[in-house]
Amino acid sequence: MPVPSFELPPYFDYGATFLWALSGALLGARKGYAIPGILTVGFVSSVGGGLLRDGLFLQNGPPMVVRTPGYLGLIVAAVLIILLVGGRIQRLRHLPHLIGMVDAIGLGAYAVVGMTLALEAGLSLPGVVLVGLVNAVGGGILRDVLMRREPSMFLPGTLEEVLALLGCLLFVLQVSALGWPLRAAAWLTIGTIFVLRLAAIRYGLRSKPLPAFRDYWEQTPER
Repeated sequence: MPVPSFELPPYFDYGATFLWALSGALLGARKGYAIPGILTVGFVSSVGGGLLRDGLFLQNGPPMVVRTPGYLGLIVAAVLIILLVGGRIQRLRHLPHLIGMVDAIGLGAYAVVGMTLALEAGLSLPGVVLVGLVNAVGGGILRDVLMRREPSMFLPGTLEEVLALLGCLLFVLQVSALGWPLRAAAWLTIGTIFVLRLAAIRYGLRSKPLPAFRDYWEQTPER
């Protein structure tokens, strides 16, 4: 029986794309990049996970970002805003909180979208989890690699990638083992990751390096 795809509400999908492009472009501007660099960082920050999903794993035609012109338009608009009024944007007091809220929702939402597309393509359950995880955090990894930084998922932090993985496992458990309807499992997964992500940010819950290797990682300049 075909697996129905789970689609995000358009207003959220486009809104998340715009805000992630805005935050990526702002990061590029702060690094002193020229306009092409700012545009590239904004692009991969917002749609990098979908590019990896479609290009590496699903391979079902051109990536969604080039089939739907609205995404590219929003990315260009976000970059233009940074170029024109970026100095004012970065001083907005509530911008980090807004981006953090969208990130908390998007972490689960894009994981679920990736997993339903992987189920529809007939991938194995471990493959479904992998595609969901890549869809959720792949943009951040590409951004960090392009900017020659250690990917944030490798470093101690507020559990973003761990929560994305737990959410993927929760979704697969609901759909495959418990037989729950896909839409109900999707929204429960999104809600669970959202609450846990906000709690991690609010209470400073962080992953830590292995203490047995303290003598090694304490010598790393970035620590």
